[in-house]
Amino acid sequence: MIKLVRQIVKSVYFVIARLLTFLIRSLPLKLQLFIKSNTVVLRKMDYPRHKILLHVDSEIEQSVRLISCQKEPETVEWIETNFKEGDVFFDIGANVGAYSLVASKFCHDNINIYSFEPSFVTFPQLCKNIIANGCTDSIIPLQIALSDKTGIDIFNYHNLVQGGALHTLGAAIDYKGDSFETVAKQQVLSYRIDDLITNFKLPIPNHIKLDVDGIELAVLLGAEKTLENIDTKNLIMELEEGSKDVNLAIDYLAGKGMRFHAKYIGASTPDAKVYNYVFKR
Repeated sequence: MIKLVRQIVKSVYFVIARLLTFLIRSLPLKLQLFIKSNTVVLRKMDYPRHKILLHVDSEIEQSVRLISCQKEPETVEWIETNFKEGDVFFDIGANVGAYSLVASKFCHDNINIYSFEPSFVTFPQLCKNIIANGCTDSIIPLQIALSDKTGIDIFNYHNLVQGGALHTLGAAIDYKGDSFETVAKQQVLSYRIDDLITNFKLPIPNHIKLDVDGIELAVLLGAEKTLENIDTKNLIMELEEGSKDVNLAIDYLAGKGMRFHAKYIGASTPDAKVYNYVFKR
């Protein structure tokens, strides 16, 4: 019975949405533009310590990004346990910036955060969220990809939705190792972390969060010197349980002085188990 009611509500919602869309598209262009430019949806994210607002322009932002703390409580705990004011944080695969914002607010905006998000759809949301929360002094958004080589590479889009994920750099291979059909491809600037730090004289990160849906090992290979630096103390990364990259990453990081510490369930699906692996120096 409950399932039937939900289906009816969803159908009614869909009909109303389609009707409103039709009505808006029937309006004069100037009026459409006025409505679009004056329709801003800001909602509070589920971080209990501080007020964090996110721009919500897609269903995934509403259903997933707004509950980022509920979705990955261990990532929030990792931030609150290890971060202190004055630290440097590389948020690689920042998406709309949920965890960058958590880190900034936890450290009272006295932290240097570099948020990497190559998607042309999601990057504007990241920038708007940084501005909406007054974090322009603590968070630097960078629309570049990170990998094991510096140059121009192909970014494969799994979807074109604000706050979406599962995009990949290079080959269109997802985090499970399966090929997927892209909805769009785009040439983007890609950097090795070591080159980026050297070329732009960036500070060494004390903490790294790595969530790039399949090319985590490539990013690590491009950060060889950075990971050897004693100032890099903590790293958390998403990996699919059982993939060959798990042992390769553990062995590689061990060689850089970063030891496996713990793992927590991440964004698992019925056909794949993804864990957040934590490493410490």
